[in-house]
Parts: sequence; structure tokens; C-alpha cells
Amino acid sequence: PEQRSMAGEEKTAPEFSLPPWLLTMARPLAMEFIGTFFLCLTIAMNADSSLAPLGVGGVLIAMVFMGGKVSGAHYNPAVTLAVALCGKIDWVKAGFYVIAQVAASFVAGIVGAIVAGSLGRPAGYPTVSATSGPFSALLCEFLFTFILAKVVLNVAGHSKRENNSFFGLAIGLTVFAGAVAVGGVSGAALNPAVGTGLPMVQGDFSYFWIYWIGPGLGGATAALLFWATNGDEFALEYYMPAMATKLVKDISPYLMEGIGTFFLTMVASMSSSQPLGPLAVGAILIAMVFMSGHVSGSHFNPAVTAAVYSNKAMELKTASFYVLSQLIGALLAGMVSYFLAGYDMGYPTVSSIPAAILMEMLFTFALAITVLHTGKPSDEGTENSYYGLAIGMTVFAGITACGDISGGAFNPALGTALPLFRGEFIYLWIYWLAPLVGGVAAAGVYAITKPDEVYIDLEAERKSKGGE
Repeated sequence: PEQRSMAGEEKTAPEFSLPPWLLTMARPLAMEFIGTFFLCLTIAMNADSSLAPLGVGGVLIAMVFMGGKVSGAHYNPAVTLAVALCGKIDWVKAGFYVIAQVAASFVAGIVGAIVAGSLGRPAGYPTVSATSGPFSALLCEFLFTFILAKVVLNVAGHSKRENNSFFGLAIGLTVFAGAVAVGGVSGAALNPAVGTGLPMVQGDFSYFWIYWIGPGLGGATAALLFWATNGDEFALEYYMPAMATKLVKDISPYLMEGIGTFFLTMVASMSSSQPLGPLAVGAILIAMVFMSGHVSGSHFNPAVTAAVYSNKAMELKTASFYVLSQLIGALLAGMVSYFLAGYDMGYPTVSSIPAAILMEMLFTFALAITVLHTGKPSDEGTENSYYGLAIGMTVFAGITACGDISGGAFNPALGTALPLFRGEFIYLWIYWLAPLVGGVAAAGVYAITKPDEVYIDLEAERKSKGGE
């Protein structure tokens, strides 16, 4: 603005501006504070709500989409650790991120306590179940923070996936599924800031160490795995011998298949008795598909692999290793679920054999044909923004439609592992026969409805690998 001096001369008032370095730092720190604040406030205000997991996942989806371009939308010290270990953010900035996140959790805890207290109700915060114990809680926090950080790195931290429009959905749905599956065990903080500020404002200092050690180890493990399974992102040939680099590249798809199947199976077991259980299974599948579509194709299911193989889109050797990886992942999930829940673990079972066979076959058909039609990259080689949503929602719909008839497995790996750990063997044949028939039938129908398309061009894939 211009001002006139007493002599009538015009002069310009000095303008206030922050130093560039401070402005550069202030913007992402403000965003990290805002996003973490609303995440924690949503938790604090949902103490007695059966929809709390949905609210927490929903606000995280919104905050990630809002702040992704400004700060990377971490809102979680464990995620910041994973990102820093991958070299995506410098350590000084990462330290300030953590300070902003923890400060936001305390402020949100205070606001939540004041508002909830004025209404005569408690403020929510994560805590460990009295029937579970610290080790079970630590395991849950480690596992689901690991997969959260892995999802973040794969959907938002990979340079070739920077412009996707599903990153916020995948991240928020991972937290939602984790909250449904293990909220009753560890409180499902999956975030050191959430597990520090909210409990401490309420005077609970008992378990904050769990919410730092478990998520911290989970974030670090996710960073290591991201580094190992995304060699094109880090030029592994500069760090490893050529043989080791090739080995890592070759096993990456199998590793991702095992991890995705593990979390799909664990969420199915640990959430089976809850009203939000079917949605949690669909949500974790959506997140897993978006996480690893560019690495393995995201089958997580022998019946889907059978459909892809029947469409002449992969070799028998590769398909066999996919199925083996899926079975190992499912069996490990069954073991962990049994450790956490004992005989209360969920598992699919049959109420009517003829109806179960039909339903497992039909909904596996729907799942497999959805994968075949939506999972193919576009002509430009880029991912569409909906394939994970379509696949996960198919499973969600199937569970709601016939979960009480067939158990809603639609997956031989899941339908084998969970009943085995419960000592139930009688219906295993159904969970292999019906889904495999449905998957192969889907491949046949796909060949008719899309005769000019090939799901994956094996020859082009072979040439891209140097004629291996």
C-alpha cells in the first residue's frame, strides 16, 4: 500500500514476508499438524460409536487427499520413519514432521476431552485389551503399521505412480480394516502420535511404549521391503551383485502375493464376528490390490491365478509359485489369528453344501472376471483408478450375499488355512472345487467378451526383461 509523507512524497510501506526457508518448512508442517489433528480428534470423539473405524478411515482418506501434494500426508511418525529410510525426505525435516504430529495429537486430545466432558461422555483413545496382553498388542501394532507404511510407500512413494488418484483411498481403507480387525486387541493406533497424545491427555501412560515400538518396527520393515521389491526405484544393481539383484526382482511378485494374501486372510478371520467385517475384508483387498498391482498383478487367490493362467497370461511355473506364495501367506495368517483369538478366530464354514458350492462358484466367477476386465493396464501402460475398488467391492458384495451359506471365502487359500487352524477339514474340498471352477469359467467368458485383448502380453514382458 502507498502512503504520503508530510512532504507529499509517496513511499511504499514495507511488506511482511517469511524467509523462503521458513515458508518452505512451514507449509508441510502446518499440513501435518492439521491432518494429524483431525485424525486424532475423530478418534477422540468416537469413543462409543460402532462406526468409529469407518469414521477414522474416512477422515484419513480425506486428509491424505487434501495434504498429499503439500506434505506427503504422513500424519504418523512411523510413516515418516519409513519415508525417511527410503530417502524420500531428509532426516531434519522428518524430525520436524514428528514434532508436529505429536503436538497435534495432544491438542486434539485436549479439545476432545473438553468437548466430550462437557457432554458427559468419555473421550476415545487407543488402549490394550485386558484379555490380550502387551505382546499380542505389540504384534498387532507391528503388523498393521507395517502394511500401512507399505501401502503408503507403494501407492504414494513410487516415482512411477505419482499421478494416481487412488492413493488416499488405499491408505485410509488400510487403517479402517486394521481398526476393525485388531481394534479389540491393541486399540489399533497404528501410529505413535495417536498412541501418545490421546491416552496421555486422559492420564493413561500404561502402553504408550507399545505404540512407539510396534509401529516403529513396522515402518522400518516396510521401508526395507519397499527397497527390496522396487529395484527400479533404487537402482539395486549399484548396491547388490547382479545375481542378487536378479533374485530379488524375480521373487518380488511372489513376496507381494504372500503379503497380500496374509492380510486378506487375517482381516477375514479377525473381523468375522463384527458388523463391519465384510466391509473390512473388501477394504483390505482394495488396499492390497492398489498396493501391489504394479508388482504382482494382485491375485491373492489361487482361483484368480487359475483364471489368469487359463487366459494364457502367465506360465505354469509362475502360476504355481503364485499359488504356493498365497498358501504360505494364508497359513501364516491363520497361525497369527489363532494365536491372537484362539478358538474365537473366524473361519468360513458351510450351512448347505449344494448352495455353498453354487455360491462359491458364482461369486468367484464374478471376482475373477472383474479382475480380468479391470486389472489390465491401459494402452498407454498406465493403471486405471478403479480396478482395486471394483475387485474389493466384488468380495464385499459376495460376503454380504452368501457369507451365512458358504462362509464367503471365494478363495482356496483362505478357505484352507483358516479352517485348518480350527481343526475343521470337512469342507476344504468345496473351497477348492467351486472357486477353481468359477475362476476357469471366468477366463472362458472373458475370452468371448474380450476376444481381441490379452490380459498380459507375455512376449512383451519377456522382451522387457531382456529375453530371460
